Amino acid sequence: MARSSYDMFYPNYRYATRVSSIRDVDFENLTVFWRPGDKADRGAKLRNGAFKNRYKNGYEGVNLDLLQFLDQRGDTAQRAIVDLAWQDCGGSCTYVGLVQVFELRSGFPTVVQEIEYDRHAPGTGVTFDPESKILMVTGRSDDPSPNCCPKSVDVMRFEWDGQKFLLASSKSVAVEEKR
Repeated sequence: MARSSYDMFYPNYRYATRVSSIRDVDFENLTVFWRPGDKADRGAKLRNGAFKNRYKNGYEGVNLDLLQFLDQRGDTAQRAIVDLAWQDCGGSCTYVGLVQVFELRSGFPTVVQEIEYDRHAPGTGVTFDPESKILMVTGRSDDPSPNCCPKSVDVMRFEWDGQKFLLASSKSVAVEEKR
């Protein structure tokens, strides 16, 4: 299997707000972090699932593109999956996806896994099937094509092992040209 275009992290970042269920977390109005725990990261406060910040020579935007619960209601292990579309523009733009797996630990929502992928291509994004616990991530391939004109995307299949998502398969497919 060729190297797919993603990075995986296990930040173990705990939010300070205590809740009785992962479903009580207001994900659409949560402050999200690019690198949880990094003091340089001020976070982005979502409002109704979006964050926008314009500054002198640029723009930063975050959208909550996916929110699904990994476990069924009443399960003892409570987990949620979010996909954040993060755009940062200055001289050029960066468009990155960040999947975060939240787990309720001692009553505190905790980011236990992150999958980062490039969203700077048509057709990128995430789907999750709660029945099979399969996470499909489509991200721009790490190829030498220019920023404007991606040649391919990686379609990556992650399977839940009971604690985290593991890459099960990946394939590169050509980006269809707009006609």
